Amino acid sequence: MSLNSDANAWIERLARAGYTAKGVVYLLIGLLAFQAATGTGGNTAGTPGALRLLLRQPLGRWLLGLVAVGLVGYALWRAVSAIADPESHGRHGGKRLFVRAGYAGSAVVHGALALQTAQLALGNGGGGGEGAENWTARLMGAPLGQWLVGLAAAGVAGYGVVQVVQGLRGEHVAKRLAFGGLGGDERRLLLRTARAGMVARGIVFGIMGVFLAHAALEHDPREAGGLGEALEALERQPYAPFLLGAVALGLAAYGVFQLVKARYRVISPA
Repeated sequence: MSLNSDANAWIERLARAGYTAKGVVYLLIGLLAFQAATGTGGNTAGTPGALRLLLRQPLGRWLLGLVAVGLVGYALWRAVSAIADPESHGRHGGKRLFVRAGYAGSAVVHGALALQTAQLALGNGGGGGEGAENWTARLMGAPLGQWLVGLAAAGVAGYGVVQVVQGLRGEHVAKRLAFGGLGGDERRLLLRTARAGMVARGIVFGIMGVFLAHAALEHDPREAGGLGEALEALERQPYAPFLLGAVALGLAAYGVFQLVKARYRVISPA
């Protein structure tokens, strides 16, 4: 599937706006969680908490509107990736379906988040979304729903493990990043930040996968949990200030990584 140059340019702009929006959201999530870990305020509410923090700022509704537009851009970029796979991540063999399904899922998730953000900006509620519990309840209500939730748990946990491994090994972190005139020290700092962010995000996804698995085993969607619930679980552990603080800093680092992508990633829509 090939697109004309104007379409390519628009997709690239939307993708960069999307990476920027993701970066802002993760930075705020990490900041709030770190404040909660250190007892200086903040919360472990995840994405809803980050969006409401933006709303309380001067021109907060406009800021949320910009974030919503960016998230729409990211959703569209992932949708293009699912349909056309322009960067050839999953064109051959069994990897094809898995990779494209992941892109499609990301498009749906970020599209829903964009809608929630827009609703909050317009004063129509939103910001919290339906939550992992409600989505799990819907899935569990489908035929073979308990097995579907179990498969989702395996997928989420598996993705978390992959993120942790890639972060620790440094695999694929610099892929498709063109740093241009940045010096060696700056590049190394950005890549270390990216690796820390991937590990922290992988840990959070692993916890979310455990929640989903427990929901499937107990046939109880109330056992499911999203990013906020994963951070709350860390907050309840021994040495919580250290565990939650480290993960919070890692999530903020992941936000920085997304901002780096917005500036330096090579984006090939076709």
